[in-house]
Amino acid sequence: MTTLERLQALLLRAFDIKPDLLRPDAALESLDIDSLRMLEILFSVEEEFKITVPSDQAELKARVKTLGDLAAYIDELAAAQAGSN
Repeated sequence: MTTLERLQALLLRAFDIKPDLLRPDAALESLDIDSLRMLEILFSVEEEFKITVPSDQAELKARVKTLGDLAAYIDELAAAQAGSN
């Protein structure tokens, strides 16, 4: 299962977002993901993917606009954190 597929399953299961909306090009805003909900999602992402998401919200907001961006960001964090262990 890819990171995107795992992320889609997580959002479907934990946040009740409709499956047809969970496309890689879906803007987070179109999924009603505001900054507070994003924090909730990131806590779930940390648990699901066994990673630590940096607390720099400005970087996250600048880099992550779509569901695909979030999946790529998770992959990047996982690779960096696996390499530091």
